[in-house]
Amino acid sequence: MKNNPSIRGRPRSFDQDRALDAAMELFWHAGFDAATYDALEQATGQRRQSLVYAFGDKQALFHAALKRYAETRVEAVCKGLESSPVAKAGIRRVLDDWLKDARRKRRRGCLMVMTAGELGPRDPAAAQIIEAARRKLVAAFARALHTAREQGDLATGLDVMAVSEMLVAAGDGALLHARSGGAVKSAEHSLNAVFDLLFHRPR
Repeated sequence: MKNNPSIRGRPRSFDQDRALDAAMELFWHAGFDAATYDALEQATGQRRQSLVYAFGDKQALFHAALKRYAETRVEAVCKGLESSPVAKAGIRRVLDDWLKDARRKRRRGCLMVMTAGELGPRDPAAAQIIEAARRKLVAAFARALHTAREQGDLATGLDVMAVSEMLVAAGDGALLHARSGGAVKSAEHSLNAVFDLLFHRPR
């Protein structure tokens, strides 16, 4: 590999957060296997030995990036759900945010869903990160749905945990479909249908 003069050894001011964010973006775009050390050096501006010194091997760096992504996604969902005193409006906000992601020109989908499909059971540590995040997402939706029920917007006979699982799965599916080149309208129709089934009851 030719030396890149723009890449330096690990300086004292090495910004690990910035490097981790850059690595996360690369993994998100390319996946784990396709994100070579050459690509990671270009993305982060750091040499391989600097990345290994800071994070460990490529798999350890990927786990750190995946955890960063998972925490960010959970935080965004919780913030969206709490954005309105009306729980139904908060749920609508989260679905709309997911649709905005699906409409972007760079349709990257969800890194957690992509990782589950790419690595599956061969990376137990990644699977644990994904499952922990999924449980937090489901719990966040469950809290919002319980509130929606108390506010009279959700039918009393619905299984809140099952509906929460459905909402997370619907969002993951919509983003995955958009990344694979599927029509964004399909994502819009599916998420809107889920919301309508839950909250638009006949008068």
